[in-house]
Amino acid sequence: MAIINVSPATDITAFITSDSVSEGDVLLLEDGEYFQSVFVLKNYLRIVAKGNNVVFNGKSTLISGIVLIDVIGVEINGISIMNYRGNGILLEVSHGNRIVRNKINNVLNNGIYLFSSHENLIWQNEICNAHDGVFLISGSTNNRVMENFVNKCFEDGFETFEEDDSNNVFISNTAIDNGGYGLHIYGRNNLLHKNLLINNITGGINTNNSRNTIATGNIIKNSKNRGAIIQEDINLFFGENLVESNRNQGIAVLRGNNGIYYNNLLRYNTDSGMILSPVTNSNFAHQNKLKCNIPAGIINSGTNNILFNNLEEPCKPCELTFEDCRFGYGK
Repeated sequence: MAIINVSPATDITAFITSDSVSEGDVLLLEDGEYFQSVFVLKNYLRIVAKGNNVVFNGKSTLISGIVLIDVIGVEINGISIMNYRGNGILLEVSHGNRIVRNKINNVLNNGIYLFSSHENLIWQNEICNAHDGVFLISGSTNNRVMENFVNKCFEDGFETFEEDDSNNVFISNTAIDNGGYGLHIYGRNNLLHKNLLINNITGGINTNNSRNTIATGNIIKNSKNRGAIIQEDINLFFGENLVESNRNQGIAVLRGNNGIYYNNLLRYNTDSGMILSPVTNSNFAHQNKLKCNIPAGIINSGTNNILFNNLEEPCKPCELTFEDCRFGYGK
């Protein structure tokens, strides 16, 4: 293993493919502006920024910033990536890699794009002004997406796109002011835990064509539409989430069956705390706390749904405006 210093004058793709670079080497990038797309085709490389000013600038000309193709164990760490016409970082059929503490801004496709890629760590990246922040597709499974910040993306903060994008975890991420959902989840056995989802246009969480999703400890606030949309999910567990001050329903269960909704706090949602549509079946909502949802706490229009021991508290009179009361200032 060697530590190799790299300057902006280096053609990094050509350097990686040469005999000068071996598996296990560390490419230590000097500060400066890099006008290039990097293709990583060797395993177990570490590409690490030496300082705080390593900037990959595609100048609205190049397609993607860094592309990993059929590799294992690569680390991309501490790089700023901006102004690319495609993706900031693309993983294609790549497994066990670490994408850590990068800053991605102003890319026309996705900030971080995983295509048929497994067991990768996506950790503490900052992404803004992309299409989606972090996007998983084509059987991307067992990935860990943790402590990332996504802001002002055209569509979703985080998305798994197909039914076979399964067994992924999304933990302690933040999605604010995005044009779609904070978390848009397809697939099986995905975990959504302690994510902060604020002021996203279409909603905080959407589960669709999903099974066995677990959503716990998330904060969903100020969505311009619904807080959480269960569009089509079987055997969902939705527990101990805060769903507050969303423009329409706090939780809208449209086509969900056999779900459990436990100990959530639903308050100040404008169009009811929770609705169960006529095509829902066999859901169990218990020990939820509902406060000042208008016009109702829970509306159940489905069949065989069970509501048990939920605590509903009406709005209290206050001297503040209606909007103040909705956002919790009149408690």
